[in-house]
Amino acid sequence: MLTEWQSAIDRNDRQRINSARQAAEDLFKPRQETTRADVPASAPNAAPSTEHQPRRQPRIFMIPSPVPMSAAKVELPAEPKPLRRTPVIGHETHEIPASQFGRVRALTSYGMTGAQVAELYGVTIDKIEQIIRRKS
Repeated sequence: MLTEWQSAIDRNDRQRINSARQAAEDLFKPRQETTRADVPASAPNAAPSTEHQPRRQPRIFMIPSPVPMSAAKVELPAEPKPLRRTPVIGHETHEIPASQFGRVRALTSYGMTGAQVAELYGVTIDKIEQIIRRKS
């Protein structure tokens, strides 16, 4: 059995649903072109039409004149100076542990020279070459 309160709530829900549906439909309706006669004169917040707006001035950006190739100075990039690594204090090892052999091989295969790897580990280049030759 429905009471008056329940029927009033149902009516309000139906009204809310219908108004929400109408608002959603209005969003997706194609807009109609409004003419000057359709717009009421009492609409102070209405956006002014494009007919009465002054024409905007185009933005003009100045492009610098190109420099002739003969006048352009060609500067060669400076040769990069190799960075000297400072040895870590207390890290003077004259032997590379076997667990690091794979890393030494990877460093040399990915572009480091034997001298750079030797400097990194604080050993001679001969030891690095021995590790590279020994494929275990």
